[in-house]
Amino acid sequence: MPQFQEFPALPPGEYRASVDALIRLCRQTPVEGESNRDHRARLKQLGLWNRERSRALYRFLQWGVGQRVVPSALMREVATADGDDAARKRIAERLWEVNPVLFHAVLLQMKTRVQSENELLKYLDSFAYPGARLTGPQVRAWVHLAQGLELFKLVGIRLALSAQGEKWLARAEAFDLEEYLEDDKDEPEPAFDDGPADVAPPETPPPSESVPPAPERPAPAAVPPAPSPAPTSAPAPAAAASPPLRPSAALPSPHGRKRAFPAARCAQPGVFDSEMWTENATRIAEWASTLEPGVLGHDPLGAVDFSFEASAWNEDADRALFKLAVAAALVLRLPRDTVTQTWTQLDVSGVLDALFEGTVPETNPGRVDPHGLMWASLVARRFAEVPGLAGDLERAESASAAFGALEAALGRGLLGPELPWILRGLDALGVLRLEGLQAYTGLATRPLRDTLFRLGFLASPYADGPNALAEASGALRRAVGEDPAAEARLQGFSVAAGCAYACPNRRVCGFACRERADL
Repeated sequence: MPQFQEFPALPPGEYRASVDALIRLCRQTPVEGESNRDHRARLKQLGLWNRERSRALYRFLQWGVGQRVVPSALMREVATADGDDAARKRIAERLWEVNPVLFHAVLLQMKTRVQSENELLKYLDSFAYPGARLTGPQVRAWVHLAQGLELFKLVGIRLALSAQGEKWLARAEAFDLEEYLEDDKDEPEPAFDDGPADVAPPETPPPSESVPPAPERPAPAAVPPAPSPAPTSAPAPAAAASPPLRPSAALPSPHGRKRAFPAARCAQPGVFDSEMWTENATRIAEWASTLEPGVLGHDPLGAVDFSFEASAWNEDADRALFKLAVAAALVLRLPRDTVTQTWTQLDVSGVLDALFEGTVPETNPGRVDPHGLMWASLVARRFAEVPGLAGDLERAESASAAFGALEAALGRGLLGPELPWILRGLDALGVLRLEGLQAYTGLATRPLRDTLFRLGFLASPYADGPNALAEASGALRRAVGEDPAAEARLQGFSVAAGCAYACPNRRVCGFACRERADL
């Protein structure tokens, strides 16, 4: 048996209902299989689609994905189980199989007294835990899945073993940990075909065009992530956390699919007229619809990746907002693979709580990234200057007012692109429900603003103040929509199309673009 560290991302809401969605997925997937397009639609309908964490779901269900998506043997066992309780029992059995060390440790910790998630995190992050190291979001994903399987029950704000959990405790107590660790072997990943399936190939450009055709199945190659800009007057970021993208050869070309937009109309200054940018948005959407899952890399990290929940806002809104702001500062500055670990170290060790309260931390977080500690301190200082910020946001009567309140408190040379990230998190948690809020949640970093400017969605690529930042966020939404994958989609389009200043493709490009005005 292995020690999985990644677990399926359950849809938000009541955890039992989320597990029910997992069971419905097993029952509804046709035995004969279905196309990738229908498969994605089914996952989205059930709330189980998460581009970044899809492989965790596939691996947990031992589910290979190829030209057609056929349910695994495990899924058939769940689907044919005698009732929902039997189906949950089989998923719980699988939860034990994928990491018995974690299961064993948590149940023994909860044997004698109730535990909060943070208490479990502290134990699992200590030397007392013998298993593979886990991050806070990974542990929370496991705990939420166990709650959905009704292995735990809530006692106030803490967790205790339920009647089902007590049954599993006997197995945990009989588990020979030392013998297991001697023979521990990982479970191979199911076959996963990243190639295009059930999608018509892109139209081949006419011979007169100078764009060479892309190879049928190029080998993936790593491309360095594009850096995100630092806010005005802020210290320079240590590293960028932009999603990795494949080279343009690995993406279908968006050129040659439609009749070229008249180049003479591309010379107009300012924002292009609505017909032009609507046409551009439609063409980008049509190009993106031909892509397979995962081809654009990861979606930007969001509040759910840090295991934020609405209950934290209800308990102490200002403290929750402070921690969310620290996460925002780290997301746009630290490498993606270290962001959640750094934030969790600061949170679990009590450093974030101490900074928020203006006291000296009682514990040392250990080898935490110094940039993470610095930014947490800077954000804490600003929160001390503007008490009651969460209440100001709750009292805001419009999305514009909420953005203005956030910028007045945390902007002013400290945070910039982080502000839309914070609003996106509050929107996802459901604690801010304002009409038009999505227009202020686009992460329009400088590389994306360059593309938006060339395509006429923006009058300038520079975000020299809060109004320009808000305008850029709205422009991104007009270009590629309001879902969490919008930024990766626009960046992927830019790579596939070869977008650049002095663009070499402007003679064959059919989009409405300022570069074509130089022909």
